[in-house]
Formats: sequence, C-alpha cells, structure tokens
Amino acid sequence: MHNNKKTDLILDSMQKLMQKKEAKSISVSDIAKEAGIGKGSIYYYFKSKEEIVDAVIERSYSDAIKKAEELVQNPELDAQTKMEIIFRTCRDSSIELSRQEAGSYLELQQSALLHQQYIYIMIRNLRPILADIIRQGNQEGTITCKSPEEAAEIVLIILTIKFDKYLSNSDTIQAQKTLDVFTYMLETSFHIEKGRLDYIWAE
Repeated sequence: MHNNKKTDLILDSMQKLMQKKEAKSISVSDIAKEAGIGKGSIYYYFKSKEEIVDAVIERSYSDAIKKAEELVQNPELDAQTKMEIIFRTCRDSSIELSRQEAGSYLELQQSALLHQQYIYIMIRNLRPILADIIRQGNQEGTITCKSPEEAAEIVLIILTIKFDKYLSNSDTIQAQKTLDVFTYMLETSFHIEKGRLDYIWAE
C-alpha cells in the first residue's frame, strides 16, 4: 500500500458501510462510491473485499498492538511485567471491540466474522512478542517453558476467546472460573510465582 491517505479513505468508507449493513452485502463498487473514487483504485491497494475487512479490523487494534510492542521492547522491564502488558492488551482490545459494536448495526454472521478476525489478528501480531517475553523469562529464571512459540499461541487463544463475551458465550462467573483455572495452569506450568497473574481477571 503506497498511499496511506487513500487506504485510510477506503477503510473509512468500508467501516461506515459496515455500520449500516452486512459486510457480505457490500460490494467493491459500494466502497468506491462511498469513498468517491474509481473501483480500479481500490484494487490497486487491496486484492479483495475480504482484505479490506481484515484491514479495517486490524487498524482498529493497531494502536493497542503498537503500544504493547513499544512497551515490551523496554530493556528495563522484566518478563513478568511485559507479560502483564500483553495480557491487558488482549483484555482491553476485547472491551473496545464490544464498545464499537454497541453503536453499530451488525447481523449475527457479520459479528461472528469480526470476532473471529479480531482473534486471528491479535494472535498473529502478539504471538512472536509473547514468545520473546517467555524466552526472556527463561533467561531471568522467572518462567520455565521449553516451547515459547507454541505456549504463546495457546495462551493467546485462550485469553482472546475468554475475554470475548460474544465467542465465549459464558456468563461472568463461569468465565472467571475458567480464567482462575487458566491462571493456576500458567503458574504451575511456567513456575510463575503464585499471585503474579491475579491481574488477568481484574477489571
């Protein structure tokens, strides 16, 4: 993508249209009309409508992900503190997704698509960061994990789904019980000091 202003215009237009109707009923022509540009211009920046949808979702959380990336690069922070930043990013991003939906018109199918793409994007972006944090913890002696990449993916899958009230489909009490067990498993498997992960559920 060579022109940030043009891509932002396309994404803004798609986001406006998605607030009015289902993504599946929106055509590239509709996006072009909303943006006030030619249809060919859209294909210059995006290969398909699906790629535009992905970009809209990713842009919504790019600031949170970028902030997390910057914070975990701080050499003065230990692995446990960096892990907390990542976990809080997952939780806060999920809350933001729910907030955005509250003011939008979304059919169930479209809402499910957004939530699934949100999880995919969060895992794709945060997995390498969390894996590096786990490696740092191994070096510090505060975490014990032989497979950082795989462990990071598993942790992020659980967190993003359980923090997502739409996909987890469980009430607050059940969700808290699940996260309590998850916390215990992390403390036990990673040999993390008991109580260091209590923030996972804290609102």
